[in-house]
Amino acid sequence: MNRRRTIPARVLMICGLWFASLSVSAQDLQGRFYPEKERYMVGEPVTFNLEIKNTGTQIVSLPAKGPAKCLDTYEFSLSGSGSACSATWDAECNDDESALGPGDTMRGQWPLDFWYRFEREGKYQVSITRHIPVRHSRGEVQDFTFSSKFEVRLDPTDQARVQGILQDFERNLHSGDPDVRHAALDVLSTSAPVFFESTALRLSHDEDPFVVIHAVAALGRINTPATRAALAEIIAPGKSSAESAPDKPVTDLGVARIRAIEALGRSGDNNYEGLIERYTDDNNEFVQLAAMVAIAQLGKAEAVPQLQRFLLSADPVTRKNAAYGLRYSTAPNAVETLIEAVPDKNLNVQERVLTSLKEITGQSFGDSATDSTSAQKLQNEWRVWWAAHKEKFAMPELKFLCDMN
Repeated sequence: MNRRRTIPARVLMICGLWFASLSVSAQDLQGRFYPEKERYMVGEPVTFNLEIKNTGTQIVSLPAKGPAKCLDTYEFSLSGSGSACSATWDAECNDDESALGPGDTMRGQWPLDFWYRFEREGKYQVSITRHIPVRHSRGEVQDFTFSSKFEVRLDPTDQARVQGILQDFERNLHSGDPDVRHAALDVLSTSAPVFFESTALRLSHDEDPFVVIHAVAALGRINTPATRAALAEIIAPGKSSAESAPDKPVTDLGVARIRAIEALGRSGDNNYEGLIERYTDDNNEFVQLAAMVAIAQLGKAEAVPQLQRFLLSADPVTRKNAAYGLRYSTAPNAVETLIEAVPDKNLNVQERVLTSLKEITGQSFGDSATDSTSAQKLQNEWRVWWAAHKEKFAMPELKFLCDMN
């Protein structure tokens, strides 16, 4: 069982046959998304199945890893019941590269409600495209793209069906088959309907940190006072352990605490800002990064001076984390603070500063500077642009879920 995967699950309704946009090198592959059921109710986990089939005579490998960044991406578009929203997901080729022989099929299950929150009954029109890198027998790596269009039908919530779903979930959760149990945890973490709240609260105290990671994901998506309090309990002072040491690998318990910090940052409840702030100078860079991002999300303009202070740190990792955190601020002074940090002498920090500026503003004057003179020139270009645009510039709103309501 691959315990690193924490997204797939089980259900969706898709109308569509095989459809693939094929490059010359990928002409022997076919891809599709297809349904398991025809109708769902509001709150029921909604997922889609996918298949990639090798119809050729040669072995191929996917998602192919290469010397450069490995891009495995999904594009989603959904409309219906008076709402419309698009989403993208970069899977970053986290799955191991697998060989697909002639006639073989690779299958997977992924939750549509990982990106969308369905709150009303009705019909929803969906389009999904996947771009996946494929390595052929001759060694070259090329993109394979396939798409499907489909319809999701949601009925009003039925309490009898809710009880059935909960009973099935509990049965799978206690299954002796680790894959069945893992699939149940994936449903919990990625779909998290409101009626899973009590289960998620209970599992957040489980002795297995892997279970707690999934419970934390559910608590963050449900986002009620009770779930936020449970998240705060997970990161409460005194519960940290050896993973806070800079030379220690992050354990599953450490991952759960990082995910809890991230979830509280997305919650919009600034009552937890003080608790999270304790971890902005944590010895572990990943805990520190999660805290800085969360502070930027919760503190808005008031958080910028806190992160600006970390941009003066002697530690380049801390400066890089602060630059990353500022990208999640919706305050204009975050842009000004990042511009002042452009000439950082550490190339990794400088690249993160420029990436954050690009992601916030949609502008770019270069991805790095080779020396202090070019760095100063790059900073001046940003200063001139910002002076001309800051009065009318609207900071982009950060959304983590598309609400279909």
